[in-house]
Amino acid sequence: MLIREAQVSDIDQMLAIEDYCYDNPWPREAFEEEVENSAQGIGFIAEEDGYMVGFATGLAVANEYHLHNIAVHPDHQGQGIGRHLLEKIDEYCHEKDLHKILLEVRRDNETARRLYLGMGYESVGHRKDYYGTGRDAYLFTKTLARE
Repeated sequence: MLIREAQVSDIDQMLAIEDYCYDNPWPREAFEEEVENSAQGIGFIAEEDGYMVGFATGLAVANEYHLHNIAVHPDHQGQGIGRHLLEKIDEYCHEKDLHKILLEVRRDNETARRLYLGMGYESVGHRKDYYGTGRDAYLFTKTLARE
């Protein structure tokens, strides 16, 4: 598996995976803002045999990375791809001297919550109706050790 930085040319495939994974997918403009924003936006693509199977996008703000979106195509879930993407984000944060990663996760997404907890994230808060009425989120953070 290859994990690489996202490019503008990846957005169509990212949108396709987003559509498979979420009932309320991000619009193209949101992906364009994060992938094209070279000053703060950064995304990563997971590829297997030259095909995109997952992605993660976010923004580096001050000394933190805000993970906004992570998705793995349903045909490839359960194979550790999400973990590999998160490990790449950890590497990126170390390289850029970012000290904390923040993200929101749907309260009913048990699989993602277990993944984050297993990778050292902590649940530190709750966001009511974050994903729409009655669709709450938990706020997770991970503090990265300074070397």
